[in-house]
Order: sequence, then structure tokens, then C-alpha cells
Amino acid sequence: MNVLIVLSHPRISSLNAALARFLVEKLSESHRVTLHDLYRDHFDPVLKENELLDINYFSDDIRPYCDALVATDCLIIIHPNWWGSPPAMMKGWIDRVIRLNVGYGFSDKGEGEPIKLLKLKCFFVFNTSNTPTEREQSVFHDPLQNIWKNCIANFVGTPHFERDMFNVVVNSTEQERQHWLNQCSDKVLAQLNNRAD
Repeated sequence: MNVLIVLSHPRISSLNAALARFLVEKLSESHRVTLHDLYRDHFDPVLKENELLDINYFSDDIRPYCDALVATDCLIIIHPNWWGSPPAMMKGWIDRVIRLNVGYGFSDKGEGEPIKLLKLKCFFVFNTSNTPTEREQSVFHDPLQNIWKNCIANFVGTPHFERDMFNVVVNSTEQERQHWLNQCSDKVLAQLNNRAD
């Protein structure tokens, strides 16, 4: 299966980057894996006026990202929780790549239900945070779950969605971080193997 991993974190030594590298290594043994490391790619997150006004217009820099999304069976998003939202770089990827006539379509002018265009079979989001789970739920109400599950995964018609938040990173041990990496790999591989049958 085709797997697309999209990473958004400025530090190459971050847990996010380590998770992306670990998944590339593990999943590449049996699947075709593409990694888009948005910071190392120098991805431009700014939506262009032509991209907004003309659904058939693609800036030269964005076409490969859209093509990769269209080709993928399994999408894996990795980023930290910053102010209850993805980093600006990831938000720009959402705006520019999961766009009309790429990530979804409409049979009307856009006021109705979206039409599924992607062949996605599974969609995973892995986040990191320094906020304890209880506080994330009771005080902030986990806005990333709403963004990724309700606003994006459900909108594009993904049949299988899972999201995990790994916390508290700042005082985690090496053993805990390795456990998180293994947990992600095991979860994705189980779903890919299940979908491949």
C-alpha cells in the first residue's frame, strides 16, 4: 500500500521527527512510503490567490504534494500540539493540499455534502504535548481531535481514523518515548495488514 507521512516540526531532533523516521523504517519493509518533512522541504504554507480562485490552478511547488495525497492509501500526520492547533506550516499544508477537487469535491456550489475523491483507507494523526491528558480534556476540550476527526477526516470520507496524543513529552523517559514509537508502528501496521487482506 502507498503510505504518506507528513511531518511538521522545526527540530530534527524532536520526538515528532524521530517518530517519522521510525515509521519510515518500519513501514518501508512492506509498503511504499513517502515522507514529506515540511520544515526540511521548506514548504511554503501561504495559500496563493490563484489557488483559492481557480480550482484547476496549481502552483508549481504544490503539485507534488497534491499528487502524493491523491496516490496514498494511508495518510499519517505528525505534529506537536501548539496552542490547541497544528503548527502554521501544517495548517498551510491543509489549506493548500487538501483542497477542492483534490481532497474532496462538491456536486453543488459548495453548500452541500462533500464528495469523496481520495482513495484513503486509513488516516492516522500522532500528536505530542506537554499538557497532561486530564487538563487537555477538561480545560481545553482537545481541539485537535475536533480539527482532525470532524473537520478533516470525516469531511474527506476516510473509513478509518485514529489519533493519539503522547504526553507529557518534556519529562518523558527514553523508555516511554520508545514505547510511543513502537505503539504507533504496531497500530499502523495492524491496520495496513488488515486492509491489505
